[in-house]
Formats: sequence, structure tokens, C-alpha cells
Amino acid sequence: MTITRKFASGAVASVAALSAAAPKAADTAVTTVALKADPCTSWKNAVGIPRKWSKSSYGCAILGRPGLKVTYRWAAERGTPCIKVKGFVKGGPKGFKTKWYNAGCGKSGFIKNVPWGNVAADREIQFKSASLLKWR
Repeated sequence: MTITRKFASGAVASVAALSAAAPKAADTAVTTVALKADPCTSWKNAVGIPRKWSKSSYGCAILGRPGLKVTYRWAAERGTPCIKVKGFVKGGPKGFKTKWYNAGCGKSGFIKNVPWGNVAADREIQFKSASLLKWR
């Protein structure tokens, strides 16, 4: 039997107990706990192509709410990329539309308060440069 629980901190804990087929000792139980990184908060790898805008999707959707703003962070292991990040503004046929925000260029950085709103979508970045970077 395996029990998995996601905590408010984003950590995921799995508890596996021995099955009934295991030999029983008097009043003895064995429990193991393994912590795994939450895929929705861990760093994502991305590779850029020289002189072209490359796009990377995070693979974990944000379930928005009215007034929600998000933060993006990046750290380049090679190169100095220029970054654009995805957000949303009111308008368009669905009531919102995608808008790309310029986050600047540099080895590392972050951009706060990117408007997201009441949208369920995957985070994405665009970056330009021959670079290897991590982002979240």
C-alpha cells in the first residue's frame, strides 16, 4: 500500500507500508518515507538557438483566479539569454488573450507581478541566445 500526500510547501511525501504477506514480528511495523520534488515548483531545463527565439513550456498548468500575478525566475548555465514570459490580459474572444512580457537579458534574473488572471494555462518562456538555462 502506498499513501501520497502533497503539503502546502509543495513537497510530496509517499509512505509505503509492508503488505500483509510480510512476516509479522510482535508489535513491530516498518514504514518508509520518501520525499520527491514537486514537478510544479522544480527548475525546468531549456536550450536556446543562436539568433532565434526559442520557446519552453513548463508542463504544469496554473489554475488562475481573478487578479492573480505570477513570478518567473531563470539562471543561465551557458550564454546570456534575453527572456520574454507569458501572461494574460483581458480581451479576445475568450475574455482573455496571451501577452508576452519582456523580462530583460542576463545570466540570471526574475520578473514579478506578471498578470495571469482567471486563466488555466501552462507557464511558458521565450528566449533568444545560444544558451543553456534553468527556469521556473
